[in-house]
Amino acid sequence: MMNPEGALLVGISNPDTAARLVGLSASLSRTSIQLPAPGAQPVLLVHAVTVANQINLGIGSSSPEVIRARDLLQAAGEAARNRGQRVRAIVEVARSVEAGLLSAAESHNASLILVGYSGDPVRSEAEERFDRTMHRVARKARADVVIATFRRREHHSILVPVPEDAPLRLTSRLCRALEADTGAIPTFLHVAPRDASAGEARERVQARLASVFRGGEPQLRVVTSDDPQVAIMEESEGHDLVLLGPSRRPGLLDAVFSNRTRRIAESVSSSVVIGWGLAEED
Repeated sequence: MMNPEGALLVGISNPDTAARLVGLSASLSRTSIQLPAPGAQPVLLVHAVTVANQINLGIGSSSPEVIRARDLLQAAGEAARNRGQRVRAIVEVARSVEAGLLSAAESHNASLILVGYSGDPVRSEAEERFDRTMHRVARKARADVVIATFRRREHHSILVPVPEDAPLRLTSRLCRALEADTGAIPTFLHVAPRDASAGEARERVQARLASVFRGGEPQLRVVTSDDPQVAIMEESEGHDLVLLGPSRRPGLLDAVFSNRTRRIAESVSSSVVIGWGLAEED
């Protein structure tokens, strides 16, 4: 179980995406469903610096990489504080990036880990390293894990594909945070099989959404298709951001992104947010 008073950990490694990640973390902290008081969740900015096995971790803590990391976090922290956001920043020195993130998450009882993803459709060595890193983080972290790639400067419309039996706990929190961050009201998309009744599918999905998103009737669009991936990619054309929620954590031999999720995330031109819930129960 997640610690209800845990921190919201933001992995900061790229100055180009730091401000967007910190901004999203502010909305997530205010929309936490685990805390008695909105806005009470602490935000922790973390940069992991890796040190080779032959170098003592204590010696590595004074390396030029650590100094640059502190400068990066200081700039991100100052920008956050100028907006009235309360954040802490730490540099985690470890043997690997995933070890640093997991260590920081454990020591600060993180309930959510947020990181950025370039989403470059061209598979580079850096992308492969990111996949391996986040695979281990997503498998081992005792926290929700959210990955975001920002391709649009502004987000006026949000598309949220929802399978009929999809867990909605983390999805609901992300929707509320993204709505608070962008001002856009999410549109939910359900892709039913072509031979199914779209009307009956709408009733079932609408009932589930209404039980989670109280205070108004969620906007739901239902389409029929034999290929949900293609349908989602086609529907995404009219939206600035797509929120994807894989139904389970990656296994030992799985890629961090399922083939379906990767195909969608790398094919659409919109920004993408992907979430894995620790204990996905409505």
